[in-house]
Amino acid sequence: MFISIYQKLDKAWQRIEIFITVLILSAMTFVTFIYTMLNNLYTPFYSLADWISGDEPSKLEDFLLDTGDMMMDLASSMNWSNRFTAACFAWLIFFCMSYGVRIGGHIGVDALVKVFHKKIQRTLAYIGLGACLLYGGIMLIASLDWVYNFYKLGTLAEDLDRFGIRRWHITIIVPIGFTLLILRYLEVGYKIFTHQQDMLGLADEAKDALDEIANAEHVELANSIQQGVK
Repeated sequence: MFISIYQKLDKAWQRIEIFITVLILSAMTFVTFIYTMLNNLYTPFYSLADWISGDEPSKLEDFLLDTGDMMMDLASSMNWSNRFTAACFAWLIFFCMSYGVRIGGHIGVDALVKVFHKKIQRTLAYIGLGACLLYGGIMLIASLDWVYNFYKLGTLAEDLDRFGIRRWHITIIVPIGFTLLILRYLEVGYKIFTHQQDMLGLADEAKDALDEIANAEHVELANSIQQGVK
């Protein structure tokens, strides 16, 4: 009963996880795009105004200059965009740590581990799992104290203070990220305990590289056969 409820909640969380990740990436991309465009749009208006300028100012020249001024003012008013994208990037890193565990995206150096018997692999996996949980627990406790100090001080975030954003609003993602990381590693521990897997399920870059080489050789061989047939 509990496992069934957990699986349903986990599927729902996976969708929320992907939605939040896409939302953060979209916000970063949108703000960066607008800021970059505004920083590059006012120059053509000034250049065009200089090109059509004459002895007496015209309405078109005034319009172009006013438009250029407006673009420059808008770009200047978005000087917060760099801090915003940096905050979004920090959120993306810490929020996606648990996502990397779920999809096996973290790099694993386990070439030696694979040489051993399954039982030894499982023992080493438990040791590695314990190290990961210990690291996550230490970072969770430390980050909670860190965020709580920011909360008590009420320090405003640099360049984002105009929106009322405080430092703890940004740094709160650190304990959230490590909490999610611990939950994912507990899930990995359950899978190892129930013999669903024998290792931590980390990314195998050596295997991926060998598969890529094999695929490239297969494509090259197929192309050679086709050329020989022709």
